[in-house]
Amino acid sequence: MKKTRSDAGFTLIEVLIAIAILATMGTLAAQSIQQAIKSKKKIQEQVDITSRMRDGMRLLERDIQMAYHHRDWEKELVLAMKKKAAQPVAGQKTPVTPAPPMAVDSSGAPDPFAGLGIEAPRVDPETNFMGTENDLNFITMNNARLTRNSAQADHVEVGYSLRDCKSTDGKTSSKCLWRRTSPWVDKDVLKGGEEVVLLENVSEFNLRYLGKGKQDWVKDWKTNEAGDGATKKHFPSAVEISLTIEKTGEKLSSVKKFSMQMVVPIHFPNNPDENSPPGGK
Repeated sequence: MKKTRSDAGFTLIEVLIAIAILATMGTLAAQSIQQAIKSKKKIQEQVDITSRMRDGMRLLERDIQMAYHHRDWEKELVLAMKKKAAQPVAGQKTPVTPAPPMAVDSSGAPDPFAGLGIEAPRVDPETNFMGTENDLNFITMNNARLTRNSAQADHVEVGYSLRDCKSTDGKTSSKCLWRRTSPWVDKDVLKGGEEVVLLENVSEFNLRYLGKGKQDWVKDWKTNEAGDGATKKHFPSAVEISLTIEKTGEKLSSVKKFSMQMVVPIHFPNNPDENSPPGGK
């Protein structure tokens, strides 16, 4: 019996063509999968870098917003009342005996509570705000209690600076944003405490400050004796932050930059107003 064409199997050429088609489809599918994996890796890397930047900026923003400027309102009020009492009344003929010189505290400031039988003199803490173009140190109320009834203050000394650091494997180094915290608020807000790396591969960390007495943004703000008439004992009203992270790709020539900029207002600068004494006019 003679076999027809429909009863015959695939020829060798047909089999080879089918294998070639399957191999081509398999190669294209593998390339697509590899490309998708690489794209996912790049996107995930970008998401991770952006997330770390946002977390670091959020922490810095919260610290600045809750900057703590200590002022003893009771002491200022007593001083204002004593100064007012020492001034002569209009139309008064009887001469007013001048008040004796007021005692001073350990910092050299007038102490209106001297002679009242207080055993321990009141010592005001120094809560300075020291900022330059690339670092910032101040006191903040952003201090969470990790355990209930822990013996710690509501405020903490904090500092931010841009310095070198090594990677976790110790093979590479880069510029890093460091955050310093100290539970002890002392006279020197620039030193003390422990430091941790907040962000790696930072190429730009610039700060500018705006406050009363300044017509535009400035690169330095010092509230201690080194400050000028506008910044001495006065906190800024806002801080501008510019942050950039550079990430080197697989090819050394490819460098990606991720940048963020933010203007952070200080919620309560608590600056003294020389035009009106405490307690109103």
